[in-house]
Amino acid sequence: MKLFATRVWGFGFKRLPLATFGVKGHVDRLLRMAGRGDRLVLVGTQTERTAEEHQGRILGMAEIGFEPLRTLDLVDRGQLDERDFDERGNFKFPYAVATTRVWQFEPAPVLTQTLSRQLTMVATSGVEEIIDFADVAAIMALNAVEIELPVLPALERMRRLNYALRNTTGPRPTDASYHVNRSATEGESWTYGLRFGKRDVWKIGWADDIDERCASVNQHIPIELGGLEQWDVGFHQRMKNRDAAYKMEQRVLTLLDSKRKGFERVHCTHAELQSVWTQAFLDVIRGD
Repeated sequence: MKLFATRVWGFGFKRLPLATFGVKGHVDRLLRMAGRGDRLVLVGTQTERTAEEHQGRILGMAEIGFEPLRTLDLVDRGQLDERDFDERGNFKFPYAVATTRVWQFEPAPVLTQTLSRQLTMVATSGVEEIIDFADVAAIMALNAVEIELPVLPALERMRRLNYALRNTTGPRPTDASYHVNRSATEGESWTYGLRFGKRDVWKIGWADDIDERCASVNQHIPIELGGLEQWDVGFHQRMKNRDAAYKMEQRVLTLLDSKRKGFERVHCTHAELQSVWTQAFLDVIRGD
């Protein structure tokens, strides 16, 4: 998963579900670099137009649509801030992408106290990829509350498409991907549930080697958490091949959809996951 940052004057997505830009190239660049499931991180500018309590803070993040849009094709001038028009009446931010899902961070942390470095000027008018693994992990560890977006009929098809194609746990295993080593339908694999410390936070996935996968995940725990907790294997189920392990992973996530907090993570009790785990295994071996 990739994160891209951009600076904003506020958090107005409850009113207009769009991320707007002044130059078409910024939209084109974002859509060229991003994939399904990648997110746009929204950081308050340190200018007087941004509310003082939002300046320099990471306000939230958004999942975006994958079609370039024209802002004025979707909203009326009356819905826009008059400060965003020049003296000739031309709108300064005519290019946009839809925000199909938006999360607000509560509380909104100071960027320089959360990430390893300040954003560059690229993020002021366009987008900047956050490439440090620890920085990505720090953002994903923040308390994110999904907000309800207003309905724009022109964007509903895009939202449904994003939901269907969202890349939540990586690609499904295929014979083409593994023809050098082994087929996705040959050799056993494992479905796992990793627990973060003693918290009711779980990471669901599949792997050929659970211990190796767990060690890899633990390399990216945010340093802000002090290293006192880490991911440990709480559940594991041997499956006959990679395809079956993937199917069980997906079944667990489907059964816990209401408790998902982003990508392959779920927030639930041990007992709740135990019940779902058993049901998912039975569903897969029965071919449901």
